[in-house]
Amino acid sequence: MTAAELKRLAAAEIRRWWHKLSGTALGRERRYVQRGIREYKRSTDAGTALHLLRRNVHRVEKGLTMRPARSQFATDYIGETVSAFRAGLDSGALQPHVPEFTWMYSVLARYFDVTATSTHRSITRARTVFHDAIARIDPVTPSNGPHLAIPLVPTVKIDDLEALAAGRRSVRWFTPQPVSRDLVDRAVAIAAESPTACNRQPYRFEIFDDPISTAKVAAIPMGTDGYEHQIPGLIVIVGNLGAFFDQRDRHLIYIDGCLAAMGLIYGLEAQGVNSCCINWPDIPEREAQIRKLLDLAPYERVVMLIAYGYADPDALVPYSAKRPVGDVRRYRSL
Repeated sequence: MTAAELKRLAAAEIRRWWHKLSGTALGRERRYVQRGIREYKRSTDAGTALHLLRRNVHRVEKGLTMRPARSQFATDYIGETVSAFRAGLDSGALQPHVPEFTWMYSVLARYFDVTATSTHRSITRARTVFHDAIARIDPVTPSNGPHLAIPLVPTVKIDDLEALAAGRRSVRWFTPQPVSRDLVDRAVAIAAESPTACNRQPYRFEIFDDPISTAKVAAIPMGTDGYEHQIPGLIVIVGNLGAFFDQRDRHLIYIDGCLAAMGLIYGLEAQGVNSCCINWPDIPEREAQIRKLLDLAPYERVVMLIAYGYADPDALVPYSAKRPVGDVRRYRSL
């Protein structure tokens, strides 16, 4: 066998194994993660995405809370941070005077005040870039950023929260009464307060509240047979893998998305709106259907779905007994 034939044989074997591996759930995830990394680099270079900026400003803010206070830190990434800040302003992705801008501006302004005595080249260069960037916009007064951790006076008692959690049930049968978008938006605002890794917020909520759309979307995941036709509202949580620069963070769309989901569910429940979590299985045919229907970007993946509406008073709901505290926690010493 000639060298050329051996080369063609090796290439064919590689293609065979690539198709075999990429057809698995792990192979598909790897493909989406790689697309996300490429999108992260593209959007960061263009200044059209704020994921790097959110992460780095969060890191700076954590540095400002350290004790004792330091007059020099973040030297390895402050230049990258202010360059992203300027690029966000130039591209229009970062709009002055909105809460996110005010937070970023406040943190960076505080940083350059704290490091005013530093002569480190990275800091002095970054300071110039920062001042040039903000010189082109109306001056603002830093109004947020690191602050004292004064405990809030709890307005929700633990007994009330426990009653909310224990009393909530997954509802699958609803009345035709529509849910006001104002109520849904208020629950979304609560969900958006959920913690995320380095404040990157790598998700969004796709919300459907007309009968035709909800029925179309609800028919795709498994477990909705028989009741998908009467769901008044449906939320699809979509994770954005373009928020991450490395495959080590591939799991964060699921963690952060589900942290937000629980806030969303309690936000709905507290307003008398019932809900049901709908599992999203990793099945290629179903993923292809929902990707086409929702027109998802190549680096986006569905995390889960949530049906919502007002419970039909004549319908039954599962009791779903939960495991006792002693079974789900363990105190340890090492």
